[in-house]
Amino acid sequence: MSIPLPKIGKPATNALMNKDIVTLEDVAQYDKQTLASFHGVGPKAMKILEENLEMHALTFNDKQSIKLPFKLNGDLECDHAPKRRLMLDFLIATATLDDNLLNEIVRDDFMWIVPGAFTITDKNKFLEELSEHASPIESMTVTYNISHGKTGAINGYQVMKDGSKVYFADFMEFESHKRDAKIIAVTSYVIMNEGDS
Repeated sequence: MSIPLPKIGKPATNALMNKDIVTLEDVAQYDKQTLASFHGVGPKAMKILEENLEMHALTFNDKQSIKLPFKLNGDLECDHAPKRRLMLDFLIATATLDDNLLNEIVRDDFMWIVPGAFTITDKNKFLEELSEHASPIESMTVTYNISHGKTGAINGYQVMKDGSKVYFADFMEFESHKRDAKIIAVTSYVIMNEGDS
C-alpha cells in the first residue's frame, strides 16, 4: 500500500505532483538536491518530507550513498544549499573521473585555471588532463564548502594510496544564481606533499 504525501503546503504539493511524485515512495526515488530544486519546495516542506520518510523507514535517494573508491569525510552537509552539493559532486566527479556526473554539472565551455601553470578551456580536455595525472586515492577530507550567489569555494586534502597528501582549494563560478546553475569556471590551487621527510 502506498503512503500519500504529507501536508507540505499547496505550492510544494503542486510542484511534486507536476513531476508525478504523489506518494512518499515516489519521494524516496529522488535525492534531496533534486527535490529542493523544484520551484515551490522550500526548507519547511523538505523537513516535513524527511520526517515522514523516517517515520515510514524510507530515505531520500541521495547521490552520496553511491559507493566511492575512497573514504569521504568532512564538511559534507549540503541540505538546502544546491551549490554546495554541486561543488562536492565536482570533487567526486574529478576524483573518480566520472564524465557522466561532470557533464551534469559543468558547461561545455568550462574553464579550469591553475594560476602559474595552465588554463584549460574545454571540458573534454579537462577530463583528459585529470586522466593523465590520476592516482589512487585512499581518502578525501573536505575542510570548508562555502557558496554565495554565483560563486563558491571548497578546500581540503586527499590522502593518496602511497601515503602522500594533496591539498586543494577550488574557487568556482556558476553561470547564474539559480539552484541548478552549472559550473563555468574553477580556479584551483594545489599543494603536493610527498610524505614526511
